Amino acid sequence: MVYRIPAVNLVGRGCLAQLKDEIGTLGCKKALVVSDKFLTENGVVEKVTKVLDQVGIEHTLYNDVKQNPSVANVEGGLEVLKKENCDFIVSIGGGSPQDCGKAISVLATNGGKITDYEGVNKSQKKCLPIVAIATTAGTSAEVTINYVITDEETHIKMIMVDRNTLASITVNDPELMLSKPAGLTAATGMDALTHAMEAVVANGAIDVTDATALYAIKQIFEYLPR
Repeated sequence: MVYRIPAVNLVGRGCLAQLKDEIGTLGCKKALVVSDKFLTENGVVEKVTKVLDQVGIEHTLYNDVKQNPSVANVEGGLEVLKKENCDFIVSIGGGSPQDCGKAISVLATNGGKITDYEGVNKSQKKCLPIVAIATTAGTSAEVTINYVITDEETHIKMIMVDRNTLASITVNDPELMLSKPAGLTAATGMDALTHAMEAVVANGAIDVTDATALYAIKQIFEYLPR
């Protein structure tokens, strides 16, 4: 059994501020910030870019990611990354920006089209470094090697599982989640509960996944109703 997690995980209220102490270890100079219009308009993206400014890291924003990110979203982000000479990804959001960021990053180093990577471990090279910043507590997309991209032509959601797309740094700061509508908080909380229950009954479950999943279930039952 192989258990993969990102090397650096910042967790806890206000931990976004700690990113400035960690991001320099990547040795990167310019970030493609991948997010969506909602998180840009409500100020969450700006909170992250201020941290980048504090440590002198240039950045450019790609915020056209839609729910269920598409091949077109990936190609659009890749075009911006190349045009702006970005050398790493900062993905901000729930599952959609996280998945789109992984897809852009893997194409940047491996080439081809994202449709080439449907399946398990289809890439040959490690993706560009990713700093994955979660704004929901539902998908855990920031810490996994899985991502889903929708092919608009076939109307199929392509599932990719790729060890080369693991983020270098993740940030789970609950203060970034406070601006979500109540309905979205509830929905993503149920998503988290579903994932935790699936982890417990999965054939590949091991002691460490049981420990984290069972604790997550306990916490969700206690705190989500509030």
